[in-house]
Amino acid sequence: MTRRLGRMLLCGCVLLSACSKRERSAPDDAGQLPADTVPGGTPVVSAAAADGKGERLQDDTFAPFARQLEAMKARERRPGETLLTGERLLFDYDQRQVQLEHDVVVVDDQGRLEAERLSGRFSASNEVESVEASGGVAFAATNRAAVAEAAFYDYAESMVELRGRARVEEGENRLSGERIRFWTRGTRKMVCEPNALLVVTSAPGLAGEGVQGTKIDTEIRAGRVEYDEGARLARLVGNVRVRDPRAAMDCGEVVIHLKEDGELDWIEAREEVIIQSDDRKALAGRATYHVDEGKFTLEEEPMVKQGLNVMTGDRILFWQATRAMVCEPNARVLLYLDEATRAKFLKDLND
Repeated sequence: MTRRLGRMLLCGCVLLSACSKRERSAPDDAGQLPADTVPGGTPVVSAAAADGKGERLQDDTFAPFARQLEAMKARERRPGETLLTGERLLFDYDQRQVQLEHDVVVVDDQGRLEAERLSGRFSASNEVESVEASGGVAFAATNRAAVAEAAFYDYAESMVELRGRARVEEGENRLSGERIRFWTRGTRKMVCEPNALLVVTSAPGLAGEGVQGTKIDTEIRAGRVEYDEGARLARLVGNVRVRDPRAAMDCGEVVIHLKEDGELDWIEAREEVIIQSDDRKALAGRATYHVDEGKFTLEEEPMVKQGLNVMTGDRILFWQATRAMVCEPNARVLLYLDEATRAKFLKDLND
């Protein structure tokens, strides 16, 4: 949300406190305030008489205010405005805090926020410092949605923090964890930790092989996920586990490069990489995977084991769809052949 949200919280607190669910009345076309007001629209109450009995203003003194409030409730939000609704408002000027409770909804040009409670803190100069929402927090924007048990927004840092079973969805990709922080200005970075889960939906999938026209989900778990929206790059560290319908990979760190449409482009894995696919198991210090080609490249003492056969070399390339494999340079192969295959192999050599 923008800084307008905070200003509306503070400047509109009196208006919000009157927003109950009573039946709406017709708005006052004249829109005139009563004569007994001070600049700013505050009604003036008569002083107490000498005998202690005060003279009360007639009820219709506040009628124009009530009609104006009802007119505001009936009017739709205009571009550039922030609309807040709720059932109860608490305002503490000494503590510089305002709180809106029960079925809170905030709508502005950037999206819609729903929560059970919304509170804001402001400085001595009436500048908003932070806003905190709790109780079934849900946020929806044009291309991003988020849910959490609580959310905190720091205006100075332009940072939103989602806490407790947090989840952010952008297109068909989903990120969830115990805490998610993202910045709305600058680099537009996102950090999720601990117990992060990233689900990337892609047509080819990790294995580069799938049913025609069918989307495949690639699930990636890690201790921490950092996502840079501008660079379309995600870094996952700490016991990384990648799972796909056709393959699985475990390692210490993964860097994911995304295309402009959010789909997978290529993946780099480091630190004791283990890849398991069908009957083939691969080990390496570094592995890269290019989705469009469906090709793995293994480096740093790579080894591929298929059945009892083992292949090693300086670099190993293999394609999941065709099961083709290239090892170079310094290729070495250890074959364990059954008797029939061994006899045929020796015969072919002699011929």
